[in-house]
Amino acid sequence: MRQILKQLNFSNKEIDVYLAALKLGKGSITELAKKSGIKRPTTYVILEKLKELGLVSLSVQKKKKIFSMQNPEKLLKLLENEKEKIDEKQKELKSALPKLKSLTKKDTLVPTIRYYEGKEGVWNILDDFVEASLKQNGWIIASGKIYNALGLKRFTKDVIDKRRQFGTKVHIISDQHPEVIKEWKQGGDFREFRFLPETIDLNTPIYIYSDKIALIFLKEPISGIIIENKALFQVFKFMFDSLWKELEGKNLPD
Repeated sequence: MRQILKQLNFSNKEIDVYLAALKLGKGSITELAKKSGIKRPTTYVILEKLKELGLVSLSVQKKKKIFSMQNPEKLLKLLENEKEKIDEKQKELKSALPKLKSLTKKDTLVPTIRYYEGKEGVWNILDDFVEASLKQNGWIIASGKIYNALGLKRFTKDVIDKRRQFGTKVHIISDQHPEVIKEWKQGGDFREFRFLPETIDLNTPIYIYSDKIALIFLKEPISGIIIENKALFQVFKFMFDSLWKELEGKNLPD
């Protein structure tokens, strides 16, 4: 019971007074203070608050103030009111987000760089890529070694399965790692592969998406960076497009 009331933003003393009042049903300030173990002036302030919330009512009997408890179902109404306030605040926040975002915009000529360490850190990069490329196309210069570095099962579940659900497409230039070739043979409208010569062995996958460039360094200790910069994105995209065109119909695995 106390935990429920705490979730309704009741303080410990307010809970003590409220529960004491429930047990008595009704009583004077002195009686409620004695029952709750809270000093009389504090009890009075709390009862006034409970009255404003509609949880107790006040009457005068023989020139004495008597507080009577209302049905505890009133707590449901209180919870509904809190929910309405939260919903309203959520709407206000959503409408304010564009203005808040505009305050955080930086000079597009200055790159924003975020650095990640360890496997779980690198998964943040992949999650960012997946989230962005679900809404718009993405481009990858891939190394199949990433399957080994991060775990094939998790990679398949967290990245490939999510991509199948949306209509956007990823273009992938890859080395000829067996797992990449396997994915290529499985096909799928959500991705398209082109392959580098067998002699090329990549250790750093590159992800190009949403004005960002992400690089994952697969040699231990594994790490990665995301660089957010529109001008740099355009340079990498141009390089990718040129290589994509050059590799058309070439180096196809058996």
